[in-house]
Amino acid sequence: MEIAQINKYCKMDLPNGKVVDVLNPVLDEIVHWIQDQPSKSEGGGYITGYQHSETGNVSLEAVSHPYAFDYRNRVRFSIRDPRHYIFLKKARRRKSYYMGVWHTHPESVPEPSETDWDDWQQTLKYDRTGCQYVFFIIAGYKAWRMWVGDFATCKIVEIFESKKDLAGLYIKESV
Repeated sequence: MEIAQINKYCKMDLPNGKVVDVLNPVLDEIVHWIQDQPSKSEGGGYITGYQHSETGNVSLEAVSHPYAFDYRNRVRFSIRDPRHYIFLKKARRRKSYYMGVWHTHPESVPEPSETDWDDWQQTLKYDRTGCQYVFFIIAGYKAWRMWVGDFATCKIVEIFESKKDLAGLYIKESV
């Protein structure tokens, strides 16, 4: 999805037929860290949200952001600052749970690196979230993309925005 649309709510189709709503605070925070200049380092953090008990749909509602003790350079980001864990604890009190990670890339349309795929496989192997998936967002300076790891199948796939009608409203698919 284009960065020009990053500050708007987004609905993405999940492999199980449900949807994930990526809420404005997630996208608004990520846009602050876009690597649109050569001097900018990678940014990243955790994603929090929850699964709706009645519908099975997921909402991603907040992200942590880079802090002083994180490791950052042009092509690498590593969470090291304890404030990310404080962010997760505060989110949990609001019944919002760890759902994955995000980071930026210094390219127009981001492609996961070998390091990303290795990290994601480790995340899928050892982490647990508030639903059956773990979410991975990478933002480039012109577009952002999202992948999900399925804990049941151990597969990671890219997911895409739900269909819209001519007025730009999301279409509810009949099942």
